[in-house]
Amino acid sequence: MTQEEYIAYKSWMVEDYAKEIATNYRLAIEDARDSSNKQIESMLGQGLSTPHQYLYNIILSKEGGETYIGYLWIEAEDERKRCFIADISLHEQFRHQGWGRKILEILESDMKQRGITRIGLHVFAKNHIAQKQYTKMGYQLIGMNMQKWLTD
Repeated sequence: MTQEEYIAYKSWMVEDYAKEIATNYRLAIEDARDSSNKQIESMLGQGLSTPHQYLYNIILSKEGGETYIGYLWIEAEDERKRCFIADISLHEQFRHQGWGRKILEILESDMKQRGITRIGLHVFAKNHIAQKQYTKMGYQLIGMNMQKWLTD
């Protein structure tokens, strides 16, 4: 990912994550946007040079050229033998075609070659499609946050 692509991705990511926060935590979009921006900034404080953070464009190459189909952002720490998927996102027209699974398979292979022994991720409770896919691929639930709304 180039610096220019990173700037565009970060802007998109802040907004996309803000929508998830607003929906799942019942926050006003402005408050969710602020929370999203702070969280992303804390993880990517040095942009593309932030240690252990790796950002990729997902590109489909075929005859006639290349098509950008999504993004992958991981945190990989070789010394701790762990990887965390901070974001995996496919553009709408490329979803439900097996690309997400293929990307995860490639990531798993690459991480094994680096000596990484586990990959973690976060998925919102309302994202049942992703949960089902991760479970089919062998990801296991290791914790759960719960909350009760006292107002409706």
